[in-house]
Amino acid sequence: MAPETQPAHAGTDHAARTPPAPNDETDPRIIPSAWLTTGHDEPVQDGETRYYPVLYTVERQLASDPDVLAGRKQGRAEEWTVHVLYVRRDGQRRVSRDYDARVTETGTHGVEVTPQRFASSISVDGHQDTPHSAPRTDRIETALVTRHSIDPTEADA
Repeated sequence: MAPETQPAHAGTDHAARTPPAPNDETDPRIIPSAWLTTGHDEPVQDGETRYYPVLYTVERQLASDPDVLAGRKQGRAEEWTVHVLYVRRDGQRRVSRDYDARVTETGTHGVEVTPQRFASSISVDGHQDTPHSAPRTDRIETALVTRHSIDPTEADA
């Protein structure tokens, strides 16, 4: 996950609010619960495992064409992407997916960033998405418990 903007304002649970970033960096944030209720669940077939979204980052890239940036040529001056980390119930196998972002200006609070066609859970077969192993972190454990009502320590057993 390649972060390039500042973290969402604390206390906002319905979307990522990102003011202009002075350092072009962000830490992964816990998935807003509203994304889970508006997203869709991918069906799980034989040989597949359900993975749950836990963390996200937002990336903003400027157009490489200076004429687009200056408004002399038509095109998108910015491209926004939401990078989402999905984990297995035990939090120790991971995959990531990228989503085009919908960006809405919110006045003094910056912008609201939401992923388009977001999946509230995904099915992983190991072919299309290749999971990798990593130790479960406190943030992943917190996200599994608070967003999905999953106790990853029980999944270990």
